[in-house]
Amino acid sequence: MLQDLRFALRLISKDRWFAAVAVLALSLGIGMNAMVFTLVNAVLIRGLPFPDSGRLYMLGWEPEPGSSTSVSYPELQDWRTQSTHFEGLAAFSNAGFNISDDRALPEQARGARLTANAFTLLRQQPLLGRDFRPEDERAGAEAVVILGHNIWKNRYNADPAVLGRTVRVNGTPATIIGIMPPNMQFPTQAAMWMPAIPTEAQQTQRTARFLAVFGRVKPGIGRAEAATEMNGIGARLVAEYPDAHTDLKRVAVQTFNERFNGGPIRIVFLSMMGAVGFVLLIACANVANLQLSRAARRSREIAVRIALGATRWRVVRQLLIESVLLGLMGGVLGLALTLVGVRLFDAAVADAGKPYWIAFTVDYVVLGYLAAICVMTGVLFGLAPALHVTGTSLNEVMKEGGRGTAGGRSTRWTSGILVVGELALTMVLLVGAGLMVRSFLMLYQMDIGMKPDNLMAMRVNLSGTKYDKAEVRATFYRTLEPKIAAIPGVEASALTSSVPPFGGTWRRRFEIDGRPARNPGDQAPEVSSVTINPAFFDVAGVQMRRGRMFNALDGNPGVETTIINERMAAQFFPNEDPVGRRIRFINPEPPANAPKPAQPPAPELWRTIVGVAPTLRHNSPQDAEPDAVAYLPLRQHPDRSMVLFVRSRMEAGGVMNAVRREVQLIDQDQPVFTVQTVAQMLTQATWPYRVFGSLFAIFAVFGLVLSSVGLYAVMAYSVTQRTAEVGLRMALGAEGRQVSWMFLKRGLIQLAIGLSIGLSAAYGVSRVLRTLLVQITPTDPVTFAVITVLLSLTAIAACLIPARRATRIDPLIALRE
Repeated sequence: MLQDLRFALRLISKDRWFAAVAVLALSLGIGMNAMVFTLVNAVLIRGLPFPDSGRLYMLGWEPEPGSSTSVSYPELQDWRTQSTHFEGLAAFSNAGFNISDDRALPEQARGARLTANAFTLLRQQPLLGRDFRPEDERAGAEAVVILGHNIWKNRYNADPAVLGRTVRVNGTPATIIGIMPPNMQFPTQAAMWMPAIPTEAQQTQRTARFLAVFGRVKPGIGRAEAATEMNGIGARLVAEYPDAHTDLKRVAVQTFNERFNGGPIRIVFLSMMGAVGFVLLIACANVANLQLSRAARRSREIAVRIALGATRWRVVRQLLIESVLLGLMGGVLGLALTLVGVRLFDAAVADAGKPYWIAFTVDYVVLGYLAAICVMTGVLFGLAPALHVTGTSLNEVMKEGGRGTAGGRSTRWTSGILVVGELALTMVLLVGAGLMVRSFLMLYQMDIGMKPDNLMAMRVNLSGTKYDKAEVRATFYRTLEPKIAAIPGVEASALTSSVPPFGGTWRRRFEIDGRPARNPGDQAPEVSSVTINPAFFDVAGVQMRRGRMFNALDGNPGVETTIINERMAAQFFPNEDPVGRRIRFINPEPPANAPKPAQPPAPELWRTIVGVAPTLRHNSPQDAEPDAVAYLPLRQHPDRSMVLFVRSRMEAGGVMNAVRREVQLIDQDQPVFTVQTVAQMLTQATWPYRVFGSLFAIFAVFGLVLSSVGLYAVMAYSVTQRTAEVGLRMALGAEGRQVSWMFLKRGLIQLAIGLSIGLSAAYGVSRVLRTLLVQITPTDPVTFAVITVLLSLTAIAACLIPARRATRIDPLIALRE
């Protein structure tokens, strides 16, 4: 083995140009694979940053395979008492907290409500103070709160004396009992925590599912055993309470990454792994072709060694050691590319709100993966040439090569197969990248329906019991509106429950007055509803198409009105004027297993359509068309969470400070938060397509370059090996175009076969990206056509250059050599 290693090093050092090209190609493929695996390891594999986190699992009902729902408080108690495979079960629910006191301005913080044993199961203890106790989560207990390290440092200057101090959380006094260590943000970016105290109804209602449950299995208990036990418990509960589990039969046992990083996120990262896998295969095929050409030059030497008694395995082993050495060299350079790529990606997503437990670092798992692919790559690109050259007999070598320099027909066949494979892989890679890039371009060019210039948004969330009544919320907003409009420098302001673009809406079913009654079992049509005040459309910079805007009377008793957008008018009132028509929302039907309410909900009132507005996009960019929207007057539907829309040429910070002062004159505990310009919102909404689209494009470009270089190298080598033949043909009268066509034809045949295979594969593989695409289909004909032309032109150019060079061969020199 050592002898083979020394011999391989001598050969590599002797053929430096071949080694440099091979190492560079491999480093690109290996580096990209290691970089993407680093991301996948952080997002999908590595667990929470807590001691022995491999024994922590999320639990929930599983309505569909791979999905998970919340759990009710009675079900949590049943699971706790009946489970024997878990050290304990805890639960949480995400929450937003408005924190205020007399020392600093109020602010809004993400947080969670936890059961008292949650931090104990996580093996996390407060840095200062104490943990929650069982008595803290009982009804009527004094409100307590644990602060995260960041809010303690930034709001209270890391003052230990803050322990025991009373602050107002959502307007309710609460005592600070603890401070958590740095980077503790469980479950998702939480900055403070309060006990999960169920209401009287939640303590008994099995259908009131509001808790996310997690547990730590006992040592020696595997995931499969835990799942078997939990499904046994679940089956008993289904049998005992059938009305509460009509659609819930199984219990899901998932890792935290499976629960929080599933769906499109998982598809994106696995798709990237597939893409860089294709790049690596293209690089391997490229280097394998180089190895094949190089081995053909050594065919006489290898055949003679076998004839003198060397076993075939002995020669293959020596050739594979050389290949693995090249793979390891590529891995060293690839590691440097990995570190740079991971750092750049981390910087690109720094403001994307990634979960706190995700850290893009090269750990021992990544290094192990890197070492494995270096060795596997060396074997992959080295095995075929080694088997091919050692399988050729001495007689055949002498007959084909003469001087041991010809590749022979079998070499050309093997090389051709590798080229076809490169082209097919490149086609699939380019189509995937093209679809992602086209999605980003469609998103960038999307018309959101409004003028974003000098427009900013900030959110107000009226938390706490004092805002439980709609009339109290309406009074707050009614008082705030003129104060904001009067701020110097504010050109216009408005209130809305949904921020265009992509702000999210409430989907509601409705019926139209005068239309025939639905058949039994038919679903009523559905639209999105958005709450706005009368100034909304003016601030958005759009004009009504028909009818009028809301006025000060709309929303008062007896003046129930609505404004619909053009999309809704075209969809439900074609060829008629909807102004003056009436619609009525339908209260959602409670689940069959839901407890009967104390009193039925008030019936919805008929609303008169008073105007038709332009279509603004409130829904996901992945939807082909904007939603049909019905706008409701703020006076009648004052939501707890509203957005202040402000058009101003002032700096965002100055506007926010002015707005904050006015808000606190109305309620000193009410913060203003999430201040962004609409341009910033667009950038934030489109960053996944920009970042991942760019990555796919980079992978595709490298794949295209590698396959083009590989095709050029094969053609150039073919011209070199057939110099004598070309000289003879030209001496006998062959014209330059005939000689050029002889080589070009072979490349075109390989291109046609590669494109055919690649198009078929791309047609199937592109469907994996369906959920990630915007405004285009996975079989977008424009993308497929452009990629086919691009790859064809590049491949033809790679073939044409060596083919034209063949026409400049001097017949006399060629025949003499």
